[in-house]
Amino acid sequence: MPNTTHAAPLNKLNLAYLLANPKELYQVKQIADVFQKHPETIRRWIKAGTITKPLSINGVYYFKGSDIVEYLNATNEGA
Repeated sequence: MPNTTHAAPLNKLNLAYLLANPKELYQVKQIADVFQKHPETIRRWIKAGTITKPLSINGVYYFKGSDIVEYLNATNEGA
């Protein structure tokens, strides 16, 4: 089972915490908080291949923090 215990509350993850803790696993809601989007938008991005594919454990999506950091870096370089 993944370590989903975070210092940041599940409902309020911010970019600074994500950057400081890239080895953690994060749920869709947490990634939505980082991007300031609705969780359903993140799910659409997953289906469309827009965002890094998450792990699926027992039907729950978990993103590696390092994958999100890489995605952010790639998006910023292309901007």
